Amino acid sequence: MVGNTFKSNPNSNSAPNLNPNAGFNPGANPSSKPRSQGQDIYIGEGVVIQGTFTVPGKAEIHGTVNGEIKADNLLVGVQGKITGTVTAREMDVLGEINKEIHCEEYLHIRASGMVSGALEYSDMEIDRGGKFAGSMIQKPNKAK
Repeated sequence: MVGNTFKSNPNSNSAPNLNPNAGFNPGANPSSKPRSQGQDIYIGEGVVIQGTFTVPGKAEIHGTVNGEIKADNLLVGVQGKITGTVTAREMDVLGEINKEIHCEEYLHIRASGMVSGALEYSDMEIDRGGKFAGSMIQKPNKAK
């Protein structure tokens, strides 16, 4: 094919990894357990999706999600925006989450972050400049 930079292996049954950021995780904790590929999702800037998503690993959102997302670990990038029901064990918010938020262990709202709506959380940290609007209920940490 002219212009095709990807060459598939005809002997391989696995899908190619086309993510340019694959393997790049500057905030990774070296002691955290590794996850196999296929358990994470990355939504890039400019991408708009709608629906219900269940992510066993990490959901990294830099675009727009309208709907419901459940993940073990959620990162909302500076340009990321989620509107709907969000459930995760840990959340790191540099962008925006709106509506219904359930954080089972730790929520970190960064200086550029905004969380609004009905929030259930266990532990939370809000950096100077970070914003929260709505109602919040602190629940016991299930991990402790």
